[in-house]
Amino acid sequence: MRLGEWLVHNGALTPEQVETALAYQNRWRCKFGQAVLELNMIPREPFLRLLAGHLKVAFIRPEQIDKVPATTVRRLRADVLSRLRVCPLRFEQVGTRGSVYLATHQPENLQLLDEAAFVTGLTIVPVLALAEDIERTLRRHGVLEGRHLEPIELPPEEDVRASAAAGR
Repeated sequence: MRLGEWLVHNGALTPEQVETALAYQNRWRCKFGQAVLELNMIPREPFLRLLAGHLKVAFIRPEQIDKVPATTVRRLRADVLSRLRVCPLRFEQVGTRGSVYLATHQPENLQLLDEAAFVTGLTIVPVLALAEDIERTLRRHGVLEGRHLEPIELPPEEDVRASAAAGR
């Protein structure tokens, strides 16, 4: 069952809201879940809980992912974390093979999970997280660079018009 149908079936959305989210998804070329969140149809945490139930995986709240220690993040190569946009949450040793609980916004993406397993040599236990929460955590630990949202100052509108008029 598709996510929109599943959300209607579980009473989280109406069929009309699904149509609106699908139109938004088509217009902005984003995932359906992102459209639902950006349109504020379901709050973030209830949406995570619903999506995790739909995908049958665990999920992590934003305040929990913010507590992931730098030592945990740094156990995996920064280039791998940056490329796959994942964040390690916890490592376990089970017999001779270890596993890592890995926050991802795509726990259903088997190619991504296989690549993570191959690169790390560990069994991957996917945990659903929002992409923005993963990126924020990776930035905080220095894995991702750029896109810092610092304010810039623009001249007052009158100054801009005066400069443009003077340049003619």
